[in-house]
Amino acid sequence: MMSEDSKLVTPEHVLLGSQAKSKRALLTEMAGLLLSIDLDLALEVITAREKLGSTGMGHGVAIPHGRLEGLQEPAIAVAIHEQGVNFDAIDGKLVNIVVMLLVPNDDHQIHLGLLAKLARLLQQGDVRQALRDAKSREDVAQLFQI
Repeated sequence: MMSEDSKLVTPEHVLLGSQAKSKRALLTEMAGLLLSIDLDLALEVITAREKLGSTGMGHGVAIPHGRLEGLQEPAIAVAIHEQGVNFDAIDGKLVNIVVMLLVPNDDHQIHLGLLAKLARLLQQGDVRQALRDAKSREDVAQLFQI
């Protein structure tokens, strides 16, 4: 279980400068950052959740998420995409900040808690701007130390 002062995001799980042309391509790149997780299974879980409704929450932000069997602790990957990709967001705009959240299959409280924490953080305009302006993976990871 993650403590409140844990680092939500590490630099190794940050993708800057993606040239992905689609939501699926970007999600594939992001899942590839999570080396200890089965890529195909992670994409299957995320894609199934996206079919229920887009996780694009507006303002250029999406938080694709899901529960993954066999996962021991939450895993988060972040991508900053300069041009943005179509994520079928609720405001119809392209998404350029994507935070992928995968949590253990049996830990609903952690899932909901982390999802709420990420959503609150990303609703802040200054945080979104800092993420878009970040020059390094370390800069991005630092913004998620809340």
